[in-house]
Amino acid sequence: MLPLILAGLAVSRIADAQAEGRKEALRKAMRAYQLNQAHLGQAATEQLIAQQTPEARATELATLTADRAKSLRDTVASVQTSNPTQIAGKLSPDYQRSQEAAANTVAERTRRAIEQLSTMGAPGEQSLQQGIRFGRAAGTVDASNSAIGRVGNAFMGDINNTVPNPGMKLLGSGMMAYGAGGMGAGGAMAAAPEQLSGPGMDAPTSTSSRVRRAFSLWGRKAN
Repeated sequence: MLPLILAGLAVSRIADAQAEGRKEALRKAMRAYQLNQAHLGQAATEQLIAQQTPEARATELATLTADRAKSLRDTVASVQTSNPTQIAGKLSPDYQRSQEAAANTVAERTRRAIEQLSTMGAPGEQSLQQGIRFGRAAGTVDASNSAIGRVGNAFMGDINNTVPNPGMKLLGSGMMAYGAGGMGAGGAMAAAPEQLSGPGMDAPTSTSSRVRRAFSLWGRKAN
């Protein structure tokens, strides 16, 4: 019955190996997911740090200043276009010169105002942009960490609940038990003839032994 025991043991080990394979596949999937989420959080952090360098901040400030200046110039130009100033009749050269000087003065004042407003407003807008970027990066990192924790717990639950195939384990245990029972019965049968003793149970192996046994039964001693 030893082959049956070995076969049952093999079936049981196959079931264990299959269960361990499923657990390892779940572990790999969990590690891959967690690694991907960690990369997302790391990328968001690195991008935020890259935008916080002195060079990047200076470039951003210059861009914001230029954009604000352009927006103000466009606004002033649209107002001037929608409200043209026209004077009927012939104008004297002195009046024209005075009007031109006044227009130049207004234009210069407008230019300086636009420049000052752009320069003063750009740092505040830059701080606003930095806050938005920081919030986005923090949200990405927080979401990645939360996903790693939640999905990791779900994977661990699946891993802990993965057990060998109960049918194969039962079959293997039954085969080993049956084989062990057969070996026990065979051993008892083999040992039975050696354990039996008493009158008539020991077969004489020669004539002299049979004679001595007969005289012993009669209470006499054979010569």
